[in-house]
Amino acid sequence: MPLKQTILMVEDELDLAEVFSLKLREIGYDVLIVPDGKTGLAMIKQKKPSLVLLDLVMPEMDGYEVLKAIKGDKSLSGVKVYAWSNLTQKDEIERAEKLGVDGYLIKSDYTPTTLSEKIKEVLNK
Repeated sequence: MPLKQTILMVEDELDLAEVFSLKLREIGYDVLIVPDGKTGLAMIKQKKPSLVLLDLVMPEMDGYEVLKAIKGDKSLSGVKVYAWSNLTQKDEIERAEKLGVDGYLIKSDYTPTTLSEKIKEVLNK
């Protein structure tokens, strides 16, 4: 049996992360949640998850800084990173894309079910 794929949610709104993670766990993913970028980066280095859902606006270390650190670390080159944000401004999306994000998901566009479908699609590519 293949190992469960791990999704790391780096999200400071823990209630929101918990709601979305329930559906992801229900369909078979291992989901880890961390509340800030600094902890998130340490967890990414330790666990090397299949996918990181990275909030951009967080305390300690924002998502842009985490993204820069991930993309600057060759040992993390296989980790897919999707921005998971409510920032909808074109310049914020372009900033994340320039830093090498694999995709940009606007939180308000997703329900737990539609997010789980999107993640299945992303991880099966």
